[in-house]
Amino acid sequence: MKKGPVGRPRARVAEGLRKALRNEMDGREFYRMAAKNARTDGIRQMFEFLREEEERHYEMILAQMERLAEGKPMRLVRPTSGRRAVRKFSGPLFPPDFVARGMRADGEAAALSVGMTLEKQAILQFTVLRRRAKGDPSAEKLFDGLIAWEREHLEMLSRQYEQLRGMYWEGARFWPF
Repeated sequence: MKKGPVGRPRARVAEGLRKALRNEMDGREFYRMAAKNARTDGIRQMFEFLREEEERHYEMILAQMERLAEGKPMRLVRPTSGRRAVRKFSGPLFPPDFVARGMRADGEAAALSVGMTLEKQAILQFTVLRRRAKGDPSAEKLFDGLIAWEREHLEMLSRQYEQLRGMYWEGARFWPF
């Protein structure tokens, strides 16, 4: 690692990446548990996909830490298969009659909410890291890409949460103003 004024921001970025690794491990394990406990196939598949994405993030961050230690520029390498899979989960995953059949989704609703919180934290963390990397175009581009990637996950989870909430409100004949 470089010393002096140039090395300080790199050291702060490296420390931030170490924290991000821990968060990715937590996210991976959370999504593994959420998939195991999901009651619908679509939601189970989405949580499994998110677990795989957390694993990809983990591996990619490790690679960036190695590049940083070697003095190489950082770069985001995102598999195109992940981008295609995001579209698979953009539509409703709960069956339309899920609530009407008396199905309860307390666990799924809680998992969606916790997942949204994890993704928001990741977005914030990568936003802070991007600020720390100001002036390093490759690092800025890397963190912009990671922020966008995490936002896709947040949007995916939010759509499912909103669908589920809407189904419960419809079943209870509740329509907020």
